[in-house]
Parts: sequence; structure tokens; C-alpha cells
Amino acid sequence: MLRFSHVEAFRTVMLSGSTTAAARILHTSQPNVSRAIAQLEKFIGLRLFERLPGKVVPTKDGLSFFNEVQRSFVGLQRLEESAKRIRRFTGGILRIAAIQTLALGLIPRTIKRFAQVYPEASISIHVGHSTAVSQWVDEQFCDVGVVSNLNESYGFESEELYQLDGVCLMPSDHRLATKSCIEPADLAGEAYISFSRNDYGRSAVDEIFEKAAISRNITLETPYSSITCSLVAQGLGIAIVNPIVAQDYRHMGVVTRPFRPSIRHAGTLIYSRGRREDRLVRSFVETLKKVTLEELHALARQSQSLIAEADRVSV
Repeated sequence: MLRFSHVEAFRTVMLSGSTTAAARILHTSQPNVSRAIAQLEKFIGLRLFERLPGKVVPTKDGLSFFNEVQRSFVGLQRLEESAKRIRRFTGGILRIAAIQTLALGLIPRTIKRFAQVYPEASISIHVGHSTAVSQWVDEQFCDVGVVSNLNESYGFESEELYQLDGVCLMPSDHRLATKSCIEPADLAGEAYISFSRNDYGRSAVDEIFEKAAISRNITLETPYSSITCSLVAQGLGIAIVNPIVAQDYRHMGVVTRPFRPSIRHAGTLIYSRGRREDRLVRSFVETLKKVTLEELHALARQSQSLIAEADRVSV
């Protein structure tokens, strides 16, 4: 019977130039290499080497057979590379759905790191409100999603990604930038950029100001946090936003301050049923969690630095 070990011994002798060198490469003995080649010659009916004192010289048939062996080994290498690709990810496309709040910053940063490990993976990104993202995942149009408002009536699996207090975003030269913490009374009469009236997060903010009997000057409304941050950077007002989103706009001359009472911003991972254990989905989620945790730590350090600066100024 023709064995792979016979062909491997022959190829290694051809590449190394001797049975002794081949034995060293294959971690075996020189007699074993010679025996394997002899068995190969018997099976295929060809004389592959001329045995000369202290060396072996390939015959014409041996050279021709070696060319065929090389072609076969190239095929084996391709199979090995294919297996590596399969181990790295399952399927050809990872379909991600996310709320706009995260789709412009956190998700791209995660994909950048993810793609360094899985360069062959094709990624499709879909952006919408929590309701749309939930529907896409529930219908298995998308494999994994991130929402701010979890609707448990859908048939997907979920887990919390983060819980954060909203921050007050303002131009760095705003009069309130000198305060270490912003309260509703501070925003009385201030030009304020609000969520749209039908947005899920609007009612929680409105309720806080109504209880405090504070009237804001709502000059602009938008459902998109990225637009809100850009408007603040243009000096058109201040806003209360998710601190993860605000991070992406610090280079535009804006600063954040804690807002009390707290307004919670949540991020929840949702999965199509049966997709949570998919290798590609699992790897992306692990990467997303790591990137999120790093950014949460960075936010915590900034908050501590702000508190320390406020204490120094008060002294």
C-alpha cells in the first residue's frame, strides 16, 4: 500500500539532498528513510535513485515523479490553508446590526481589531433604531445586534454590554465648563439640543426637568447622537448624551461633565437564536466586549481626573 510517509520521505530526500539530512528533518533514522523509499519504488514500479557510495542521485524517472509529488503537496498546502480559514471563522459573512449611537464609533473600532484576526471575514453592517435592530435579529436577517432599548417580546437571546450615566456635553469655552457637575437648574434658559419627541430616551430626560420645574430652551431636536454632538461642537447648544458617543467628538472642542440626577444609557447585545455559539459571532462579541471595557476604563479615568481637578480648584 502506498503511504503518505513513503512519499514524504522521497520528497524530503529530494529537497535536502541526502537520506541523512532527510532523516534529521523527519525526526527519524536514516535506515527508516531508505526503507520507505525502497517500498515506494516497489509500489510504483520506478527506480527513483541511483545508489552511489555515500549519496543518492535521482534518476530521470525520479525527477519526473518529484514534479508530480510537488504538485500534490501544493494541493495539500491549500487544503491546510483552507482548514486554517475554517478554524478562524464559520461562514462567509457576519451581519451586524447596531443603533446609530454606536455604529459610528464603538462598532468600527471593534471591527478594526476583529479584522486583524479574521481578515477573510466579510462583514455587513446595518444601522437603525432599537426596534429595527431587534426585528432584524429576530428575523435572522442579522446575526448579532446592539440596542439601547431591549424588547423582550422578540425571540432572541440577550446580555448586557454596558450601563452608563449620561453626561452633559458642551463647548469647551461654555460658562458651565467650570463646574464639576451639572444639575437641571444649571440649564435653565440654556439653548438645549434634545432627542426627537418620539425617541425612547426623550421622556426620561423631560421627566427630570419637569420634576425640577426647570424650563430648557429646546432649540434643536434630532434622533441621532452623532448629529447632536456635531451641533454642540458648532456652539448651537448643549445636550445630555451617552459618554461613549461623546468620546468621539472631544477633538472638536467639546467637554463633558457629569449630570445629576443620573440618566442611564444602556447597551444590550442581542443574538439570533442558535447564532450565539457560532465561532464568528462569538469572536466578534468577545472583541466588542474587550473594546467596550477599555473605553469604560478610559471614561472612569477621565471622571477621576475631573474630580481631582475640581477639588484642586476648590482648595
